[in-house]
Formats: sequence, structure tokens, C-alpha cells
Amino acid sequence: MSPEPPAAPFELRFNDRGDYLYACVQGPQDSPEITLAYWREIVAECARRDLRRLLVCDDLHGEPATPQDFSKLAEALRGSGLEHLRVAFHEPVSANLRVVEHGELAFREAGFTLRVFGSEREAELWLRYGV
Repeated sequence: MSPEPPAAPFELRFNDRGDYLYACVQGPQDSPEITLAYWREIVAECARRDLRRLLVCDDLHGEPATPQDFSKLAEALRGSGLEHLRVAFHEPVSANLRVVEHGELAFREAGFTLRVFGSEREAELWLRYGV
């Protein structure tokens, strides 16, 4: 009997919401490698569906990335196609919101259109109607 294959470090679910794609990532831990991997999958899915708006909900457990991690991530995603998307990022853990806002700054400085929200409803409103 062969051993069970190792579980993926995260689960990524997509939901087409008409004028934008909703992506929810879940898992028992977070790391810079996991974050880069799920962002690459999200960008590929947006390209496949030819969508330009995206709402990401990060439901990974563990500590959020550091400001340096966010800068490295933004740099790693340059040229991936993410720069053509309008991205609303929902951080459901309010205690992590201030740290994750460093990610917004890093991505905006790198030329991406991304905003971080503590409320999924606010994220959706900005995605659909915000400037």
C-alpha cells in the first residue's frame, strides 16, 4: 500500500461573481512561498477567464507577512499580469489588518492597483464602484 500524498499547503477556491472573480485561500499556515504560489494560481485563473477585477480573501492561519516579504512578493509578481487587474484584498483577521496594509503600500509602489479591506462588503464596493 502506498502512502497518502502530502496535503497541499493551501486550498484555493474561485467563484465567478459576474463582474469580478472571488478567490478564497485557506490553509493551516502561511509563508512567503505559499503566498507567492497562491498569487500565481490566482493570476493564471484571471488570465484564463479574461477578468480584470478580483476580490481575494486570505483565510490562511498564522502570522501575516512582514513588510519586507510584501516588497519581495510585489517584485516577484511584476510582469505576471497582476498589474492589469484591480484587486481588493480582504483580511478577515482585524488584528492583522495594520500589518497587511504594508502589503497594499508595497503593491501600489510597484505599480499594482490593490487595496486592503477589513470588510468584504467594503472591498466589493470599491472593486465595483471605487476610483
